[in-house]
Amino acid sequence: MKKSPAWRAVLDSNVWIDILVFDDPNSRPIRAALEAGTLEALIDARCLKELTYVLDYPQFVRFAVDKAQALETVARLSRLVEIEPLPEDTPPLPKCKDRDDQKFLELAHASKADWLVSKDRALLKLAKRTARDFGFRIAQPAPFVTSFNAQVEANPETDAIDV
Repeated sequence: MKKSPAWRAVLDSNVWIDILVFDDPNSRPIRAALEAGTLEALIDARCLKELTYVLDYPQFVRFAVDKAQALETVARLSRLVEIEPLPEDTPPLPKCKDRDDQKFLELAHASKADWLVSKDRALLKLAKRTARDFGFRIAQPAPFVTSFNAQVEANPETDAIDV
């Protein structure tokens, strides 16, 4: 029987790049949890479009990334969601200084994600406010993994991810 994911998370493009291109040690446990089904990554069309664009950046050419395979991995490890418009009386999300990153906040909120995992300073600055007012936390990969594993220890029916 497959275990249900402990948490639902939105991964911003730089975290996906760390997983798909760089095999970053801080992001390996996230990939392991996605592969094991103990973490659910959520993505929408706007975020997927950005990731598709980012994978074509010239700085990644030397890594010989197979873009089709990378996007296939994203499709396999995430759930594509369609975001319904929020009710008009919903309090507005804080505005991210980097307007290109606002979509990640919107996706995390509208999809009722538990976490937004990012390395972007503009998003990380909003962490306290989103946790307090909107019910999702924002963290870099390493602190996210630490919190995930602490949650798993508190709920042993979920598998931890190796750090």
